[in-house]
Amino acid sequence: MWKLIVFIFLTFQTGSSESPCKVVISPQQSVVKFGDPFTATCNASGSDIQGMGWESPYFGTSFINDISSLPLKIDKVEVWKIDSMCYAAPSDGEQCVTNLKVTVYKTPDSVSISESLDEIGLMREGQTYEIKCSILNVAPVKYLSVIWYIGSVSVFEEHFKGSDDGPINVSSVLKMTANRSHDESEIWCTAKLNLQTEGDPPSRESAPHRLSVLYTPVCSEPGNETLEIPARKNVMLNCSAKGNPKPSYSWHYPPNVPNTAINGDHSIQTLSFAFPGVYTCNASNSQGTTVKYFTLVGDAGDRTTIGILLGVFVPLLLLLVGV
Repeated sequence: MWKLIVFIFLTFQTGSSESPCKVVISPQQSVVKFGDPFTATCNASGSDIQGMGWESPYFGTSFINDISSLPLKIDKVEVWKIDSMCYAAPSDGEQCVTNLKVTVYKTPDSVSISESLDEIGLMREGQTYEIKCSILNVAPVKYLSVIWYIGSVSVFEEHFKGSDDGPINVSSVLKMTANRSHDESEIWCTAKLNLQTEGDPPSRESAPHRLSVLYTPVCSEPGNETLEIPARKNVMLNCSAKGNPKPSYSWHYPPNVPNTAINGDHSIQTLSFAFPGVYTCNASNSQGTTVKYFTLVGDAGDRTTIGILLGVFVPLLLLLVGV
């Protein structure tokens, strides 16, 4: 009989301030993992409470007389929406009713980005790619967020919407323009349920994958250098460059430099006998070529010394010839 009365009044009664009783569920908002046990307690206050009960399609409790507190105990939550209501009946006046607010959740079975990266393979600098993070069997989707990381930096975050209570499969797509800073960096995605309660379920991460980006060589040192030729010392020309694939090098020297001074395909050239002029280095790979120029000039100190020596010996030589 009490169940019939409850279903008649549930739609219309809200436990207003005019009601002779009030019911409160503790905790007011709850989260429970699918398959776990769950407990909530309904407490009634007011004058002369005759009894209480829980109504639910799955977890009902019959009306019990002469109580003002009634727990709802579920040994194993196996539904995705718990439609439960607590009601209390005073000796006079309308009964009061309140709804149980509980979120049933499930963390993803898996989070992965491997398939989309396998299809992409090697990236090229300057091109835009779409990388997909697949999240399988997660609920409820409206609380899901996915965060993308490249290296230790968060580069994109997506929040989902939806009315599904049960688990579904979703995906997040990262659009990224590849650049040389991404080469050899790890990329991964993290799926997290933000249930807005203490002790949110742990996030789940995909396996990290290492990116490989093809790019034109770039020299470690400045693009162009002007160097003085030191007295009685070697001259080092550093054309070291980074690139993917690994760059190769070719050198072009001024025409007055003998071939014996050219050391071949090396990023650093050490000249034991240098001439003034412009020395050119090409760092090349399949993506392009970077050119670096070295301008070698004579040492000012050497030129002063030579001038003094010429000023002394040339007049002497002329004097001897005249004699």
